[in-house]
Amino acid sequence: MSFDAILGQEKAVRLIRAGLKRERVAHAYLFSGPPGAGKREAALQLAKALNCPSGPRDDSCDRCETCRRIEHGNHPDVVRIAPEGTSIKIDQMRRLQREFAYAAAEAEHRVVIIEEAETMTVEAANSMLKFLEEPVTPMVAVLIADREDAVLPTIRSRCQQIRFVQPLPEHLEQRLIGEGMDPALARIAAHLADGGEAARRLAGGEEFARLCEQVIKWSGEVLAGRGDALISLQTEWMRGNPSKKTLETVLELMLLWLRDLLNRMLGRTEREVFTRWDAELRRQSAGWTPSRLVQAMDCVIQARRQLSGPVQPQAVFEQMVLAIQEGSFHVRSDRSPLSTSG
Repeated sequence: MSFDAILGQEKAVRLIRAGLKRERVAHAYLFSGPPGAGKREAALQLAKALNCPSGPRDDSCDRCETCRRIEHGNHPDVVRIAPEGTSIKIDQMRRLQREFAYAAAEAEHRVVIIEEAETMTVEAANSMLKFLEEPVTPMVAVLIADREDAVLPTIRSRCQQIRFVQPLPEHLEQRLIGEGMDPALARIAAHLADGGEAARRLAGGEEFARLCEQVIKWSGEVLAGRGDALISLQTEWMRGNPSKKTLETVLELMLLWLRDLLNRMLGRTEREVFTRWDAELRRQSAGWTPSRLVQAMDCVIQARRQLSGPVQPQAVFEQMVLAIQEGSFHVRSDRSPLSTSG
């Protein structure tokens, strides 16, 4: 992959490549922007461009041994740090400083990539600050965060800030296909609210495909007005105490599916996302009116908002099912369950 493969981020890429071309690379960068925007890919590409022995000054050849080792995480002088648990801890910073206390083994430019930099504890951030101000060896640090304002101001002020924008779904779709994802699933994942990160989190393969199938089947049960939808909720969706992230993905997939049903009813098939399920789209869309589908979509949106609050997920899902079937959505904002089941 070269910088040209990072689609939809022309301004960010132009800034990075300009520094490389003029040989005025910052000692620290902060890459910020929404999930799926290509921040990690750009950080790796920067590391490759800094160390590639045969590529152009502002990019890499992406073929040599150095590029391949950096791409696969096997280069001793390109270090990636990610949260251990929910945060990046001071012990991780101390290990990094010990590693970088010695001369580079091979690289012309040592690079440290810190993912989810906004999760650094105060102690880790202070240690990182000292590391940036007094590096024990020449290096380039790339901090990656979804929101720049979530990174401590003292850290931000010492970084060149590069902002990445929300990528277009078609750009994400191409990137996911390039990563080896099934094209039909890549199209769905690219339209998720979190920029396809849910698909990556669910391994982008059989697990994600199974989730899509479940949502389509469950939608048929919900829209048919049968009690099967509530039974499936207890026996499938809530079994094994699923994470909130997974349940959010379920609701996002449900919303996309309902939108496809509406597009099918309105004859806008070119906008459909679930391209592999034509027969099911035709079957489920047959018994609905556009106004009722819009109402159902609103129920899912409200459930998605409720899920982020202090309520029981099963109660939110039950209320959503009943609201879609009855045509209304009433939400309680207190901490008590919305349902007496379970």
